[in-house]
Amino acid sequence: MTPARRLGFGLALASAVTLAALAACGRRGRAPARAANVLLLTIDTLRADRLGAYGGKGARTPNLDALAARGLVFEEALASVPLTLPSHSTILSGLQPPRHGVRDNGTYVFPEGRETLATVLRSRGYATGAFVGAYVLDRRFGLARGFDLYDDAIERRSEGASVLESERRCDAVVDAAAGWIARQATPFLAWVHLYDPHAPYDPPPPFREPYAGHLYDGEVAYTDSCAGRLFAAAESRGPVAIVMVGDHGEALGEHGELTHGFFVYQSTLRVPLILAGPGVGRGERRRGPAQTVDVTSTVLGLVGVAAPSGLDGTDLLSRPADRPVYAETLYPRSMGWAPLHSLRAGPLKYIEAPRPQLSDLDADPGESRDLAAARPGDASRLRLALAAYRGPDHPAAAASVAPEVAERLRAVGYAAAAATEGEPAETLKDPKDAVTLWRDFEESIWAEARGDRAAAVSGLRDLVRREPTNTTFRRSLASALRRAGKDAEAAALLQGSALADDPLAWHERAVVLGAAGRIEEAVRAEDRAIALNPLLPEPHNHRGVLEAGRGRPDAALLDFEKALAVDPNNARAWNNRANALRALGRREEAAASYKNAARLAPRDPDPVNGSGVLAVESGDLPAAAEAFARVLEIDPSYSEAAVNLAFVEARQGRAGEARARLQRLLASRIPPETARKAQALLRDLASAP
Repeated sequence: MTPARRLGFGLALASAVTLAALAACGRRGRAPARAANVLLLTIDTLRADRLGAYGGKGARTPNLDALAARGLVFEEALASVPLTLPSHSTILSGLQPPRHGVRDNGTYVFPEGRETLATVLRSRGYATGAFVGAYVLDRRFGLARGFDLYDDAIERRSEGASVLESERRCDAVVDAAAGWIARQATPFLAWVHLYDPHAPYDPPPPFREPYAGHLYDGEVAYTDSCAGRLFAAAESRGPVAIVMVGDHGEALGEHGELTHGFFVYQSTLRVPLILAGPGVGRGERRRGPAQTVDVTSTVLGLVGVAAPSGLDGTDLLSRPADRPVYAETLYPRSMGWAPLHSLRAGPLKYIEAPRPQLSDLDADPGESRDLAAARPGDASRLRLALAAYRGPDHPAAAASVAPEVAERLRAVGYAAAAATEGEPAETLKDPKDAVTLWRDFEESIWAEARGDRAAAVSGLRDLVRREPTNTTFRRSLASALRRAGKDAEAAALLQGSALADDPLAWHERAVVLGAAGRIEEAVRAEDRAIALNPLLPEPHNHRGVLEAGRGRPDAALLDFEKALAVDPNNARAWNNRANALRALGRREEAAASYKNAARLAPRDPDPVNGSGVLAVESGDLPAAAEAFARVLEIDPSYSEAAVNLAFVEARQGRAGEARARLQRLLASRIPPETARKAQALLRDLASAP
């Protein structure tokens, strides 16, 4: 957006001050504080009204409330987009989504050429550390630039496991952040992202029992306990500017929306924003509206560092309070439905949609009455101002959603499909008319995440029946059918026009074909997915598995390394790379790759089993026995490790233990290939002298 467009935006709203002038106000009028350190705490999916400091009835948030009591509370703070990655891109850059170009989760990468809070402060000598709680903020989406340490070690387990595979609890995030903070001798910026209030809601004891029936509040209470430990760790290191902000809210059923991302109503845009530390008044409250886009300029003002020119946000401690507020969600477009954009001026809020909506928030804070027909002049004025504000989009480095990304994000409630392009928004289905479909889709993917495959398949089948052309519904059903062992039906859903130029669909087809033993067809399908988008890790990874399966470890290794070049945190690709290196006789490199895989996924037994095989090959039987025993501790049903351990026991002269282990194993249900290995080893033991 050019300054001229910002000026036009201000004039269209008959504002007394243009946005450019507001930005200038943010750079004067207050002697900057000199807090040595900065703690930016972003809490995912946090509604302001769930905190005691914001009037939450029965809220158990003593640590956040105490921060508010000794700091500054913005009573109305608003997110620019109700989605995690684009919202954090705005928080960290001071730019609105049309400017930084990140518009959805998993489908965009923050552009390299943009300054962020981290790049600015690191250039001023700050140590910079980031500690994120969810895969949606993995480094591959671009926000790691400027951080000395970007701790995104989120364990990613295999498909169909618990939803917690794509996140880590706030205790673990705070432990990592507190350890880093304690080691810093220079001024630091610590960005800590806590994800726990995000659906599905699963607070740990003792925060679950008191909140039966309203687990979201239990997650908020648990997160508050983590925040208290974090504040103590940061303040132990000297003066610190603390900024706590929610990235977006949660609908909790308002307007028919269960979670967030689908609409741009206040329920998912209003967030808490609290500042504390040197230069911040104690116990002060301001009405707002403040915006998350202001965080970067405000932090820089607190530490006396000039903000980069051209930011959309301003220093909240220096600027006038009243100005227009922009918000958007392109998420419905990932389902083939219309995106939403909104603009607010004073109490009036306009939402651009196939059926536009105008609300007066003073008279109708719940946005339940549409005034567009009754007040056409106001609707037209805000519509024109919104068009001027949006201007031409500035796309970020595009990344059509990776299948692996889709899998992780689907586990936490995000469809993560590539957006429908080329079709005018006004011809698409209004999200207000699709909210029932969306709710049913969320329920289906949550059923799959908790392991209820029958409910997931049933729900997704019904959705495909109701909207047969919806690519996301079809692909999600195919994925659920594959995991339920219904490969033929899954393959039938991914034929002909259903594939189109969608790399996810081609990858899903490749997985189905590979499981059916149609290896050549599966390789061709992955080749098509890679041709459509070479920046997706999972087609490379799966192609490597297919190549290894047909006895070509050298070709497999190339594919695994391509996957890791795209996604270096992919534990599965590290493990597969190690297997290929072992097959090629490159044992030292294989051992290092297994170690990397185990570090990234400490609950995954595969790299431990691989390390045990390497120990057998090198003749270190005690180390091998220890590794295989560890595998069986992690996963007692890992039958291949049981055979491996029996082999080691036999080599160590413990034939009786080996025999008993194999007999127990053969009495259970194990894969046919493993059973053949166990029977062969048992025969060898029987014939041994």
